[in-house]
Amino acid sequence: MQLERYLPIAGWLPTYDRSWFRADLFAGLTVWALVVPQAIAYAQIAGLPPQAGVFASFAAPLGYALFGTSRQLICSPTSATAAISAALVAPVVVDRPQDFAAMSAALAILCGIAFLVLGRLKLGFVSQFIASAVQTGFLCGLGLTIIMGQLFKVFGIAGDEGPFYKQAWSFARHLNQTHGWTLAIGAGAFVALVLLNRFMPRLPAALIMVGLSIAIVTIFDLADKGVDVVGTVDRAIPTPAIPVVDLGALLTLIPGALAIVMVGYSESISVAKRFADEHNYHIRPNQELTALGVSSALGGLFQGFITSGGASQSAANDRSGARSQMASIILALLAALTSIALMPFFENLPQAVLAAIVINAVMGFVNIAALRRVRALRRDSFALALIALAGVLVLGILPGLLITVAISILILLSRIGRPNVTETVPLPGSDTAVGLANHPDLPIQPGLVILRPDMLAVFANASWIRDEVIANVDRLGRPTQVVLLDLGATFELDITVLEALAGLARDLSQQNAELWISTAHANVRRDLDRATQAGLAVPDQIFDTVGHAVVAFEARPSSTDRQDSSEG
Repeated sequence: MQLERYLPIAGWLPTYDRSWFRADLFAGLTVWALVVPQAIAYAQIAGLPPQAGVFASFAAPLGYALFGTSRQLICSPTSATAAISAALVAPVVVDRPQDFAAMSAALAILCGIAFLVLGRLKLGFVSQFIASAVQTGFLCGLGLTIIMGQLFKVFGIAGDEGPFYKQAWSFARHLNQTHGWTLAIGAGAFVALVLLNRFMPRLPAALIMVGLSIAIVTIFDLADKGVDVVGTVDRAIPTPAIPVVDLGALLTLIPGALAIVMVGYSESISVAKRFADEHNYHIRPNQELTALGVSSALGGLFQGFITSGGASQSAANDRSGARSQMASIILALLAALTSIALMPFFENLPQAVLAAIVINAVMGFVNIAALRRVRALRRDSFALALIALAGVLVLGILPGLLITVAISILILLSRIGRPNVTETVPLPGSDTAVGLANHPDLPIQPGLVILRPDMLAVFANASWIRDEVIANVDRLGRPTQVVLLDLGATFELDITVLEALAGLARDLSQQNAELWISTAHANVRRDLDRATQAGLAVPDQIFDTVGHAVVAFEARPSSTDRQDSSEG
């Protein structure tokens, strides 16, 4: 049982239902027909030879099959990881271009280590650090940038490197140099891919286009007529090797690697959860971090590049009837066979067809409908999505990625650091309270103000909550004897919060009011008791529910009674 927890294949393989093998075999073959052409194309995006994509297509699915908990997720090279890898590696090897492949592999290992550390620390929640709207904007910008870069190959023209706007200007200036044969093959392949995927989705459209274009180039000697092809590709047995790179240069990639991990995990886990829900089983998010880490690290060790859970690849796997991770193992074996025996077959593969495959694959990134939905739901989120989009288009992929992560973290910190503190009223016949703004017809208890932060109280917002409570009391302007602070969203109190509560109690005492605490969980009571024992003047009126606190308030003597008692 313990082994299964850390190595899921030890759980599912011994009990594997042999009747599933036919479905898994068909799914593995189908995904191989999609993944291998895409991997070769994505290797070009990453600035690497075709073998790197095929090596990664062997190592990553194998690693995921061993450690992953999703039966449908396919871990392989993706257009996003390829583009980000190239953007990260290029600046650090500008003086050592011969180290590009090794640094790309080392980056994959670095990302793998980051995944593994996060998995070991059970930090699967990091996927929530990327705001959905911001990620939509980033992916839209990334898709446009990738498409722009591939259009040069489709039209057979040379172009400048750089952000989207520079590429677009370069494309416009060189458009008169379009190569006719190249455009015919590239555009024809793209149209065919769109039509096949639309009307015959079960056919391996990418593999069909690869085979057909190779045949056309070979028969008509189009390489001699100026059509750019992949060129000589040697057979190779996938062999692990530790990349030799400059350690200082590699360490500069750590921030980018962490950003990749956050974006990659966010996308991968959403795909895995979707298929788990559809097929009624559960995945383990922290184990998925481990699986993605092993996959990425193996991809680097086998001279590939960064991999991730691919949405289109996983969807193809699911449509083909995959029943288990065995489909990933079959994909890995077929990719290894491709590397060993079939690579020379791709020598006459036109670069324009690879570009068409990439463009067709990343068109989904340019999700205008998703941007419209964000705009309809929240204008502020839409503005942030546009900032992420513009960051990629104007500054480039790497700055855009960092902007995306930075904006997401700032949103998170803003919401944690500035929670709403709202007035609530007791719900008749219940121990709970509801927002007064939503239930203005409910009676208000004279002398009692109930306030509730909509976020857990932590050191980052303790001072804000203290100030907001005082601001609410002042704004209400009602005679107040007790302020009841509902801490139902908080499960423990750090020192900063305890000090803020003591300060708030002092502030209210100066207004002849007391501070009480309600909905106090066990750890909150424990922390308040410890604070009292340490000499901190925190509130001593603590209740399990709002209802209990209201009963206690109603039972206390009125202010007149207390005054008479003191005079007597």
